[in-house]
Formats: sequence, C-alpha cells, structure tokens
Amino acid sequence: MVYYIRNFIASLLLPPGLFLLLIVIIILLNFKRVISYTEQRNKKRCIFWGLIFLLFSVYIFSTHFGELFLVKPLENDYVPLDIKTLSEEKSVIVILGGGTKRGTPRGEEIGTITLSRLYEGFKLYQRTGYDIVVTGGTPPGMSGISEAEMMRDVLVELGISSQDIIIEDKALTTWLNAVNTTDILDGLGYRRIILVTDAIHMRRSLSSFEKNWEYKLISAPAEYLMESEVDVLDFLPNRVSLDNNIRAMHEWIGLIWYIFKG
Repeated sequence: MVYYIRNFIASLLLPPGLFLLLIVIIILLNFKRVISYTEQRNKKRCIFWGLIFLLFSVYIFSTHFGELFLVKPLENDYVPLDIKTLSEEKSVIVILGGGTKRGTPRGEEIGTITLSRLYEGFKLYQRTGYDIVVTGGTPPGMSGISEAEMMRDVLVELGISSQDIIIEDKALTTWLNAVNTTDILDGLGYRRIILVTDAIHMRRSLSSFEKNWEYKLISAPAEYLMESEVDVLDFLPNRVSLDNNIRAMHEWIGLIWYIFKG
C-alpha cells in the first residue's frame, strides 16, 4: 500500500500529473460561484495567474531552460571515475537498478537506464576485477524474476562469472537499495563501495549509502543528461528536455523528502 501511495503522490508532483492538477484547479476556480464584485475580481485574477503559472511550468519543464536549473546542479559535482586514482583496497561495485519493462513481446526486459548503468559497471569490472552487487526488486503486483536477477543475467551474457555477482532482490527505492545492500556486505570485508548510477541520481544515492555504510564511497556516474553544446531549438519545447527535467524533479523531491525524514 505504501508503494502505491508514494507513487500516487509523486505522480501529482511531477509532469504530466502536475499539469493536470493545475488544470483541474483552474477549472474548479472557474465554476466557483461568487456574489460580490470583489470576489469576482479575485476569481478572475486567480484564474489568470493560474494560467500564467501553468504555461510557464510547461515551457520550463519542456525546454533546455529547465535543464539549466534542474539537471545541471544535480550533475555538476560528479565527474567520470578515473580508476587510476583508486588505491589498493578490497572494493565492490554496486549497480543500482533503474527500471524494467514487463509484459513486452520479449517478456521481461531491462530498461535503457538500467542498461547504461550495467554497461558502466561492466567496464569497471573489466578494469578492476572487483565483485559486483546488483540491486532491485519486483514491484507489487508484478510477476517474474526481480530486476536484480535480470541485471545479473545481462552481466553473465557479457561474460562475467555469476560467482562474482551478488544479488539484492528486494529493494524498490533508492533508500532500500542502500539499506539492503549494506546489510548484505556487512561482514564480508569490503572497505569501499564504487557506486554506479546516473549522474543525476548520484547525490540522492550517495546520501542514502552514506547513512548506511561506514567505509569509503566512490561515485561512478554512468550517464549524463546535461549537454553543454546546444542550439536555439533546445529552447523550444521538446521531448528530450521534458524527460530530463521530469527525472531531475523526481530527484529534487526525493532529496527534500530525505531532509524531512532525517
């Protein structure tokens, strides 16, 4: 139940649910009965500014302007990992799941976000030989194997021995990725986690692991959304910017939630 409530609230705070919520509020204001001239004027003013805010929100979320304010601050602090800088220490590569597709003609499939993280983890494994943890569960109501098991299968297909892969197959949130993974690793002698996820997701991921892991944490960003080379078309509404800004807004909401959760 908590899973559904959390996702329902998130759907109202993120586009397109946010846009629909604003439209519903404006429609309700339009049908509100007023008696006095002052009330009527206030009603028109609220509707006018509500429409302005809606249009502004749609434009910001669907253009590169939004990425400058939402995506860039999340990614700026995380540079690609240079393994030459790593000291000799017993380490493990932790790859966070980023979503799956179920019920396709192929059955269960890894999503593109997860696939990019797996590729980054695979490259790190090739260069270091460190063990790998894959983490991700099965959403309620879904059948089949867990996300972590799908991730393991992909890595095995790439040539990694299943003996070098540890599975955490219960977590459905970033916080639980950290809690469950560190519980598994506790007592196994690892002194450093190399954390693999997208740059936009790294701040929240590190925050989760820092609260549950007493040893070293190294970030290894798998994908960057922010592009420095843009043209005038990027400041027109486009699907790529909308997708990027929705993902960024999801991260900001998560970080704010962490502040309240403590």
